[in-house]
Amino acid sequence: MAIGGLSLRDRRKVQDVARNVGRRYDAAMRIRLVIPVLLATLLAACGGGGSGGSPTVTSSAAAGQPSSGQSADAATPAAGSADCAKITTAAQQLLMIQFLAQLKTPDVIESIKSKAIGNLDLDTFLAGMHDLHALDSYASPLGDPKAAIDFYEEAGKAAQVLFATDPMTQAAIDTYNQHVGTVAEFLNHQIAISGAMGAAGC
Repeated sequence: MAIGGLSLRDRRKVQDVARNVGRRYDAAMRIRLVIPVLLATLLAACGGGGSGGSPTVTSSAAAGQPSSGQSADAATPAAGSADCAKITTAAQQLLMIQFLAQLKTPDVIESIKSKAIGNLDLDTFLAGMHDLHALDSYASPLGDPKAAIDFYEEAGKAAQVLFATDPMTQAAIDTYNQHVGTVAEFLNHQIAISGAMGAAGC
């Protein structure tokens, strides 16, 4: 039966499309909120730090599955035991991921590489990711911090290869972007790191 020029089946299809668009818009807005949340986290006071060094890094599997005779509480370090000063300094490099996510064309790549846009230094970025691995064993409902940090390290190393390519080729750009995916997916990994910082008391 046609209603208003559209069959009932067609009207349902239009409604389904509208709902999907709404979901994508909501997801995009959540991504846009991530960076301000991280900035607020970085600007918060760190409560004096911890023992003066990073906690022993364990694998995500070890963090999630304590060995026999070891409680789940013992597998995850207590909040306040992390070196928050070092972690928050390293986390400032997460602001650089917006540039890593935009390496799509030769012109943009050259602008970011030459720092005409932004101030991305890949050596500094990778050093920051190395320091953030102090969060590996701090589990949170927002995701696995080790997997997220590993992902950004892989992207940073791929960007080093891309920046060293001369002359720049579309094949090199495509290879790099295999490590990135969509902009939303790329930025979304920082949520797990933010959650780990909260679990660490930073």
